[in-house]
Amino acid sequence: MNKKIQDLRDKLLSYCRLELFIVLLVIIGFLGVFLFISKIPPQAAAIEHSTAESARSLESIFQNPLNAPYKILSLVTTYLSSTILMLRLVSFLFYAMACVAVFYAIKHWHSKQVAILTILVFSTNSIVLATARLGATLATVLGWFIFAALLLWQLHSKSNKIVPIIVLVGLAALLYTPGALWFFLILAIVYWNRFKNLFKNVRRNALLIGSIIALIIISPLVISFVRDPQILRFWLLLPETFSLGDIPRSILRVPSAYIYRMPAEPLINVGRLPVFDLSSGILFLIGLNAYRKKIKLDRTRVMIGIAIVGIILGGLGQEFIAIILILPFAFSVVAAGIEFLLDEWKTVFPKNPIAISFGVLLITCVVLFSSYYQLTRFLVVWPQTPETREVYKYPRIIQ
Repeated sequence: MNKKIQDLRDKLLSYCRLELFIVLLVIIGFLGVFLFISKIPPQAAAIEHSTAESARSLESIFQNPLNAPYKILSLVTTYLSSTILMLRLVSFLFYAMACVAVFYAIKHWHSKQVAILTILVFSTNSIVLATARLGATLATVLGWFIFAALLLWQLHSKSNKIVPIIVLVGLAALLYTPGALWFFLILAIVYWNRFKNLFKNVRRNALLIGSIIALIIISPLVISFVRDPQILRFWLLLPETFSLGDIPRSILRVPSAYIYRMPAEPLINVGRLPVFDLSSGILFLIGLNAYRKKIKLDRTRVMIGIAIVGIILGGLGQEFIAIILILPFAFSVVAAGIEFLLDEWKTVFPKNPIAISFGVLLITCVVLFSSYYQLTRFLVVWPQTPETREVYKYPRIIQ
């Protein structure tokens, strides 16, 4: 009996060491990627300096607390070193959390194999990488998917103390992101009758502590709405003025940005190239067809709601925010396309391991081709374009 306990203990220790090694390897990998991409291009943009100015002190953050978690982290990092690179580090942190969230969600919805291929094509996408190294609050809208992954964690976790508190704190932090209200409305519509199940087994003390912390966190945001109604308008992502005649054309800009062409924005893109390349675009279209057969799934309804909100925001003139917030959800559709191809291949060759391996290799090559194209576009083409050089022409030192 003692020998069995000892063997079990040794296996657990071995598993923990392996998990710790993987986590450390991932952290080192992310840091290496950041140190490389944060200096491309070498100079800073005007929006990065204005972001640094808005996060210069706690008083300035309190005056306009939108994106406060990003600004507070920026205040801390720029205090350690007054360069734009520290702002980019904060954006990269959101990128890293989004990568973890995408991997966790896809692994739960599909399989580990599909999750690995999806995170490869997501993490190397040119628009995703450009957003990750931009020292501005644009990266905060990736928090929509990060919070969705937190809810998924809560739903399938056995923890009834720590995880619920993390979810409630994450909810409060996400509320500082402009447009977050629309995301919570989508969740409320889809899960209206099932919120009790989400916290069914959670201890009341954990809910009480988490709720108190969340209320304390969001209190500066509520105060700012009372003090300055303009902040509420910015929080809702509503424009000051808009023309009804421009809305139909503007609405099409968000969906077309993924397949056809993006609005011109040299801050994060080369010309008007779309988000997807040929490979990822085809996988996305296949994924749409796969989700057509899964329309009753909750995640399908959430994705449809996110797409509708994004298209409406695009029609109101918030194209780039809409494009970035949809990104992780769009790559979830790409994951469905990858799974569909793998399943169809296995259906044709159900008992032939060599043919199955060849199919996996073929789809992996498609993903690698997409990653190679996107990395070349981000690392080689984008920094060399005249439009990018014109935008990134300011010093990296924060005055």
